[in-house]
Amino acid sequence: MKKIVLFIVLISTSILSSCQTEDFMEEIQLEQDSIPEVEDVVIKIEKYMKQNSSGSVQGASCYGDYLFQFQDHNANVYIYNLKEKSFIEKVAMEPISLNHCNNVSFSNIFYEKGDEFPLLYVSGSGSGTYNQVQVYRIFHNNNIFSFVKVQNITFPKGNDTNHMFWAQVMLDNEEGYMYVLSKKKSEGGTFISKFDVPSIDNPNVNLIDDDIIEQFEVTNSKHKQGAVIHKGFLYILYGVPAWGDTNYFRVIDLVNKDDYMTINISEMGFNQEFEGLTVYNDMLIAPTNGSGIFSIKLYLK
Repeated sequence: MKKIVLFIVLISTSILSSCQTEDFMEEIQLEQDSIPEVEDVVIKIEKYMKQNSSGSVQGASCYGDYLFQFQDHNANVYIYNLKEKSFIEKVAMEPISLNHCNNVSFSNIFYEKGDEFPLLYVSGSGSGTYNQVQVYRIFHNNNIFSFVKVQNITFPKGNDTNHMFWAQVMLDNEEGYMYVLSKKKSEGGTFISKFDVPSIDNPNVNLIDDDIIEQFEVTNSKHKQGAVIHKGFLYILYGVPAWGDTNYFRVIDLVNKDDYMTINISEMGFNQEFEGLTVYNDMLIAPTNGSGIFSIKLYLK
């Protein structure tokens, strides 16, 4: 039986309603056939650290203790140390007007042996049919960072068959695949497509419909923000409160190809525009568009 780890810790309801300290939490592992019922799960979101950014910041991903959040149009990258809860620096990039940088995802692929960071995949555009991914190699010396684009991946143009509109990419590093989150041209379902990760030997990759290993549809999520894959589950934040949206936190089971849970977090008072979503230690980390960086944990009642 394949073991799937969900971001859930065991805690009593009485403790959850009071102090919620780490001393009372016991992390558990769940088999795919024993995932808890949604009504037995409680979500906890809290401010993790302040944010030092300006302009429209978007997707983010972390590796080790470092968090990288990209700005719209590739204008800048904001870098944080999550362990020290400190801002490191802003790195100017070559702006690309069509790049929205809506989602950022670290791979487990190192460009060269000895690199400190694996390759970073940046996707999402301001156009529903501009389906490109920029792959970056990161250099780091004494808290000075630089980025070199080593690959450009182009996905099939969206049509009524592949539903590859407003595509963004997440890496499944446990299983070695690349997933694309997209939607129909008009309002409708959300589609999840599975691809092999292209070899880094080719600097320009053009994928076609036949490269889709499998695809499935789930109910639509409006204005998708950050997304990350961990142990067979796809975690998504979506909603732009400034546009009248409700904020939602959603979990999709990639093994069973179905929704696991959707939680209205606007009802909990979280009306910030969440952007990136990434995994750090035993939690999810969610930067916003200037309102701070938050942690997200799930608990069993």
